[in-house]
Amino acid sequence: MRRLNITLLALLIIPVYGQQAQRPSGQSRGNRTPDEYVKLLESESRIGGLQVTKVIEALKVKPGERVCDLGAGSGLFTRPLAQKAGAKGVVYAVDIDPEMLKHLELTAREQKLTNIKPILASETDPKLPEPVDLIAIIDTLHHISNQAAYLKGLKKHLKPGGRIAIIDFSRNWPAGHEKMIYTVGDLDGWMTAAGFKRVEQHDFLDNNFFVVYR
Repeated sequence: MRRLNITLLALLIIPVYGQQAQRPSGQSRGNRTPDEYVKLLESESRIGGLQVTKVIEALKVKPGERVCDLGAGSGLFTRPLAQKAGAKGVVYAVDIDPEMLKHLELTAREQKLTNIKPILASETDPKLPEPVDLIAIIDTLHHISNQAAYLKGLKKHLKPGGRIAIIDFSRNWPAGHEKMIYTVGDLDGWMTAAGFKRVEQHDFLDNNFFVVYR
């Protein structure tokens, strides 16, 4: 009977771990509906706080380059990155939420941006089809559970000399993000262990750090 009880307990535990491993994509948007989340991501306050135009200029994307917008969300940064990359370039819009990718595809068609390629990623792999010149991780890294391992895995997705640009909260983290907080010092440690060196730091964002590694 004791052995039977242990077997039954194991059968009950296994599905729970399976559910954790396959976290619902909507969880990253705080269980908001897709429309609600798009409105949040595209709000005037967020666009102003992240200074989208200035960030895009600082990323210095050249025509013809391959770019990954990792955690693309609604495409707030994907679309201007695609404009910079031009017709001969490609921007891979990577996200784990299929609803966000649907919205992004729609807006790309509306703006006639044919160089945006949506990719439905897993939580541990961006699933890029080729190495890229730049991986931009904007307001996203705090959602990744094992940042050190994930960042280490990005090395193979970069061309020689490729860059990783990371923007995230530096001071006032939103409510509900308490368990996601990390510092630039933490990030430097993860990136150094992954074989990267910080080559740029921009200080024009009020509540976000903006660093670039190579």
